[in-house]
Amino acid sequence: MTNQIVIHTNKGEYVGGETIYGTVYLAINKPIASKGLKLKVKGYEKCEWEYTYTEKGDEDEYRSVVGERKAKKEFFKAVLPLIDYPGGFPQGNFAYPFQYTLPPSLPGVFHKKVKNHSRGSNWEATIKYKVKAEVDIPGTKHDLKVTQPLIVYGDLSSAVEPEHYTKTGTVRTCLCIPRGDVHVEAWMDKNTYTAGETANIHVDVKNDSAVDIENFAVKLMRVVKLSGSDDDRDNGRVTHCLVDTVCSQKYPGCGSGESKSSDVPLDLKTEDDRTELQPATGGEVVKCNYHIDIEMQVPWAPDIEIHAPVQICAPQNLMWQQWQPPAWAGLCSVAEITGPCAVPQQVLASSMFSTMPGYQQY
Repeated sequence: MTNQIVIHTNKGEYVGGETIYGTVYLAINKPIASKGLKLKVKGYEKCEWEYTYTEKGDEDEYRSVVGERKAKKEFFKAVLPLIDYPGGFPQGNFAYPFQYTLPPSLPGVFHKKVKNHSRGSNWEATIKYKVKAEVDIPGTKHDLKVTQPLIVYGDLSSAVEPEHYTKTGTVRTCLCIPRGDVHVEAWMDKNTYTAGETANIHVDVKNDSAVDIENFAVKLMRVVKLSGSDDDRDNGRVTHCLVDTVCSQKYPGCGSGESKSSDVPLDLKTEDDRTELQPATGGEVVKCNYHIDIEMQVPWAPDIEIHAPVQICAPQNLMWQQWQPPAWAGLCSVAEITGPCAVPQQVLASSMFSTMPGYQQY
């Protein structure tokens, strides 16, 4: 039988300032030269994007060049010893409990990569957290190691509640001639959603203008701001703003002098591949915000719009939810841990460890 390593935390999602509790399970069936087990925790953000600029060649000709701006920031990075065995690892099945407290005020997770065919328009942004356990085996590249990604939510202090918006706009054809007012009222079932949910919106329109409203549209807009630099050309960080329509629905409008009431469900998934959205976040080099736009589309006149900010949260950690312990995990002996990762006995006997194999005796 081969040696095996497994890691599992008390839950799959955290916020800044919260303590992670978890266990590293080891099945040592063959002798190994390593003398210790380490825990590595890391959180960081990074971004990069292409841009184009013009430079002068040797013969006074000008050419377009694709450059790259990027940035990276670490929120935390720690390598912590869990246990040392000066005489080498004993054979058998062992559970190594640990704890680690996250720094406060962390931005939420995020990852988006856009690769276009056109030169100079590709970009990628990541905010990532992970915990890793490793048995370093000298003289070989095949260390015994395992990694679990962590879902970290951003600030969740805002109350989740319905929202109500009103807007009255004057229809002006040819940008200046007033043709009467349009009154728009919108109710949203809440202001915070989990990626993949459906936003339920109710829209009332009263068209007191002399112009028909051809359509009205409801759109989820994403605004991503990246901050980075090209060390060869920039003196400091440059901000790159990317605005796009993530998903939208279009409905028939209403004629002059008419009113209309509509229920508008909007699936919060990307239109191109129907994947779940990346959450809103507020890092230093990666920022992402969302708003829902309700647009009255009037021919030959500016649209009359409501802009409703919404918070999009990350979905639950499916990798954590689907975790199945190996059969040998329930047979593990719980090792006594000292140092910065040590877990007090009363915590081992609490709900933090009650669902993890090996702690039922506490």
